[in-house]
Amino acid sequence: MTWDPPPPEPGLDPHRVLQVHPEARPEVVEAAFGVLREMACADEHGGARNLARLTWARRVLLGP
Repeated sequence: MTWDPPPPEPGLDPHRVLQVHPEARPEVVEAAFGVLREMACADEHGGARNLARLTWARRVLLGP
């Protein structure tokens, strides 16, 4: 059974959001999330929205 939380916006691709290859290993997904999360946190204008996208993508790709 796959856990697929609904995307924060319609049509989002979790691989594109995290900028990883569809066959990326979990440690690559985590590393990408960490780098992009830091960038989103530094963004005063769209950081919260980007962080929501990143968190969703990470949950989809690494979920139970």
